[in-house]
Amino acid sequence: MKKNMTKRLLAALLAAAMALSLAACGGGNDAANSGGETGENGEAASTALTEEEYQQAVEDLSTEMSEIQSNASAVATDPEAAKEALEAMKTSLNDFIAITPPEAYADAHEKLQSGCQSLIEFIDTVAAMTEETDQTKLSELTTQMGEQLEAAMTDMAEGASLLQSASAS
Repeated sequence: MKKNMTKRLLAALLAAAMALSLAACGGGNDAANSGGETGENGEAASTALTEEEYQQAVEDLSTEMSEIQSNASAVATDPEAAKEALEAMKTSLNDFIAITPPEAYADAHEKLQSGCQSLIEFIDTVAAMTEETDQTKLSELTTQMGEQLEAAMTDMAEGASLLQSASAS
């Protein structure tokens, strides 16, 4: 059972890191900063980043995800280390979501935010799977994971394309 949990955590870690890395590579400078506009809780928007700062934030997120992916093999036999890596990934994604992009990147950022949120949901679903023993629920969670990862990859790719368009303008 412990071996299966480790395999699931590692698979999730690699899948999430690869999804983000692929999207980041496709867009050049697109996945690192998400908007910090007025949130659902009514908080005031933060100051928008400059285009250069936003591009740097995208590069930073891509670098962090690549480092997590590179270190994934080291956590293959350690479920706690895998959980820590997944939590680190969630932190990086949430930090990106909180960024306010420059106006030129607003549409791209919105898609990237959605992709980041889908990856966070994916990671949470993987964590839920490690606790589950009911085969029916495991099957449902597996389906849910697939949908979340597909949504993340689609949104990240669309965000990357929009970012590329915005940076070419």
